[in-house]
Amino acid sequence: MAQLLAKPDQYLEEHTRRVLQLGAELVSRLDMDETLALKALLACALHDVGKATEGFQARMQDIRAGKQAVRRQQEYPHALASLPAVLLAEQGLGRQFGWREHSLHATAAVLSHHSPLGAELYKGYGVARYHPQVLEVLRSIWQMLVDRQPNLPPFEQVFSSWQGACSQHLGGLLDMVIRCVQGQPSSLRGMLQRLPTDELAQVKTVLHLADWFASSGRQGVDSLFLSQAKQRVFQHMNSLRLRQYQNRCAQSESEVLWLRAPTGTGKTEALLLWAGDTPRIIYLLPTQATVNAMWRRLQKVYGAENAGLAHGRANYILRQQAQTEEEPLDERLLGSVFAKPVNVATLDQYLLAHLNGRHWEERRALARQAVVVLDEIHAYEPYTLGMLAEALSREPPRRLAFASATLPSALQRLFPDGEVIEAEQSLWARKRHCLVLQDSSLLEEVEEAIQFAQEGKRVLIVANTVADAQALYRQLREQYDWTPLHLLHAQFIFRDRQHKEQQVGEAVPGTIFIATQVVEVSLDIDYDLLLTEIAPIDALVQRMGRVNRRGKQSPVPVHLFTRWGKGAERVYGAEVLETSLHLLEKLPELPTDGDLAEATEALYEKVTASPEWQEELQAGRQTLQEVQQILGCYTVDLSDEEMRARFTTRRGYCIRRGHTGTVRARGVPAA
Repeated sequence: MAQLLAKPDQYLEEHTRRVLQLGAELVSRLDMDETLALKALLACALHDVGKATEGFQARMQDIRAGKQAVRRQQEYPHALASLPAVLLAEQGLGRQFGWREHSLHATAAVLSHHSPLGAELYKGYGVARYHPQVLEVLRSIWQMLVDRQPNLPPFEQVFSSWQGACSQHLGGLLDMVIRCVQGQPSSLRGMLQRLPTDELAQVKTVLHLADWFASSGRQGVDSLFLSQAKQRVFQHMNSLRLRQYQNRCAQSESEVLWLRAPTGTGKTEALLLWAGDTPRIIYLLPTQATVNAMWRRLQKVYGAENAGLAHGRANYILRQQAQTEEEPLDERLLGSVFAKPVNVATLDQYLLAHLNGRHWEERRALARQAVVVLDEIHAYEPYTLGMLAEALSREPPRRLAFASATLPSALQRLFPDGEVIEAEQSLWARKRHCLVLQDSSLLEEVEEAIQFAQEGKRVLIVANTVADAQALYRQLREQYDWTPLHLLHAQFIFRDRQHKEQQVGEAVPGTIFIATQVVEVSLDIDYDLLLTEIAPIDALVQRMGRVNRRGKQSPVPVHLFTRWGKGAERVYGAEVLETSLHLLEKLPELPTDGDLAEATEALYEKVTASPEWQEELQAGRQTLQEVQQILGCYTVDLSDEEMRARFTTRRGYCIRRGHTGTVRARGVPAA
């Protein structure tokens, strides 16, 4: 092959050969069907042919010569310059092998391998100025493919019309009406948009991963897959004796699992044992704090090199771990597209993929190949659940698990049936808390907290609003001058919040910790008693899980203040609070974990039957349907006002409105 460059320090032939080799390994490991596998290899082979242009080669030579690496204004996008070659090849192979007409997956993947496919991609570009040796390059690359696939047609047959194809205005070619699809005129751009999304996602995933790995000098794709996963879990658990329900999970081969077990009984280990020897896991949780904690935990189980992190502030966490200000490109990129063997992410990241956010192709293709675990499934509002149910019905993963300490039947009815495994009765019979219902408001009884703290107790106080939490903090600090005293809510900046989370995890006797709902599914703490405003039962169960967490003490006091203010009513709604109070009054003073789960079940049965809840659920489903229908294979364009309005993964009404918010494209500021 002519000595043209793909990068300043790498020849085009060398790079293409590496991408093709890695692509071949990937299509084998991802178990792709024969046609899509060949299309993926075609994309790998031809993705950089467009670098054989005069502008690109001149810039590479300048960089090699030590000149300033400035992109020339008139330099042609190499992905667009690759279009004639991949289009001719894919059409030629289609005629040879009888592929569906307009089935141009490799063309779409190559065209969009540096910029997302969309209505404005490469508009206005004219004729590419190819390097004089471009045909020599193309012939050599085709031979690489023929060496792997001897039944391919000869070069002369496939590229007989090269001269005509490469002399066109390629930007205009994309929008030229060239065929009628189902009786309607269509452009090449329109055909690419309407390709089957799952098929394009597979082809483009292979191209991207192979290209990224080749560019970073990796020699193989083994690092994308787990080996001996189940053995790693057993080794991590060491000599711990498995509980009965953990044993059942370890032996289960169900494609769909529903797991219910009390907090602090080893639910995570049970889920990992059920996942078994899978080569890929995606573990989804509701908040960034829970994701961070689970990521660190799974690094210990599967090895730090195998665990990826994905949420709106993952870069900050990864830089912290690497102890460098340099951006950890590989870790960030591979984690963000679910390409690590184990990926821990907020649910938003999974849903953004199904709303065609950036890199939706990799996330969706790799999720289809993975075991997906949805932990704390109770923590989402109906709009999010509607989107999730729709996404899973359209593109189910290889295996799927739902888990929670409070797994209401109403939620189970939304998702696929599967094997239900519950913790053994002895765990549900535990009595960890002593309920004390007080007919007053939390703000009126702050002196109680001081009395308990003076006895050396570590006191957790949970308010329903930030304003109430701040008022309690001011009162304790100014009126009682109490220390140690901590305050945590969602309005702190991320760095301060991290620092505070560390502080409250190392509480000394006499500590008073005031928090809002952020404590419910975010902190692994174990305090001596709880003072809390009334809230929905499932929220209270989570708050109670932060005191006597593992049941090692006799039942500890939980003071529930049953008068609520307008702030709490705004957050949860009067009906939910009234129902919760009614259910709490029926509970024994020393409820078992099973009693609390039954109360949660009763609350969900009532609330999920309401027209408002059902309306939000259907709105979530409809949003995902509409976004996918409108976009097809396009990546969402957030400069479009209509799409920006649709592009949310959470909103509005829910049982636990404290977790609501609107999530946009790249930032996912989960609670």
